[in-house]
Amino acid sequence: MDFENLTVETDGPVATITLNRPNKLNALSAGLMADYDAALTALSPGDKVRVIRLRGAGRAFCSGYDLSRPGDGDGGSHGAAADGSSHGPADRAGDDRTLAGYGESFALLEREGMRQQAERWLRIWNYRKPVIAQVHGYCLSGGLDLLSTTDLAFAASGTRFGHPASRAVGIPVLMGMLPLKIGASRTKRILFTGDLIDADCALGWGLVEWVVDPRELDDRVMEYCQRAAILPMDALTVHKHAVNRWSELMGARVAALEMVDMDALYHTTPAYYEFNRRVVESGLQQALAWRDGPFRPAPQ
Repeated sequence: MDFENLTVETDGPVATITLNRPNKLNALSAGLMADYDAALTALSPGDKVRVIRLRGAGRAFCSGYDLSRPGDGDGGSHGAAADGSSHGPADRAGDDRTLAGYGESFALLEREGMRQQAERWLRIWNYRKPVIAQVHGYCLSGGLDLLSTTDLAFAASGTRFGHPASRAVGIPVLMGMLPLKIGASRTKRILFTGDLIDADCALGWGLVEWVVDPRELDDRVMEYCQRAAILPMDALTVHKHAVNRWSELMGARVAALEMVDMDALYHTTPAYYEFNRRVVESGLQQALAWRDGPFRPAPQ
């Protein structure tokens, strides 16, 4: 299987999907998300492959949603536009168009785009085969959404987790299912400042299940995947979907879709418009420096 933004390798009953945008720290572009969806679809039939290992090439697992402007890469995946405009009501005194002639609002277009993303993530979350995450470097923002759709996670010691985009961009589309995974108060700790937590903290909070030496990460994750793949496909599917059904009964699916509305609302705020204006006028790195500067240095 050949894809532009990732690679797929098989080792017996284990398939390894490697996100392969290392120059972008594997930021989730529209192209990468489409390739990941397509790779999982291709690996779904049959029981020759029974477990999926998910990892990232280069220095990070995933740095979040791609906020690049068109022409800077694949283009952003989180948010419909970064044109710096206010998207507010225009002065239309004397305009005699019909109601339908005024078109659609930014907020509802934004909501629809993110609703489609959320539905895709929820479908991946309910993928029939176990997906084991192998996390290193950074797992940020949209990376938390990606992590939330996997079943178990190993992290290399030194890995950093968080959502610095909470400062001006919004919440992850699924909010990483953080309240379900780590609880309400810890989720607020991540969102209120955007400060990062380390792998040991993530382990204590229940965001990941194992922390291992980076030099051992690849072997340890593959060893576990091969061990899980000893089970027949029927057992793995039933076990996964039984646990996911509990999560759905606890409200996971409805809550995830509610996050779409919350994020669309965030994207009407002055801070969000200002961040995107700076992206357009000065570039992403300058906008990030403006956003994150007041929070440095982060407390240890």
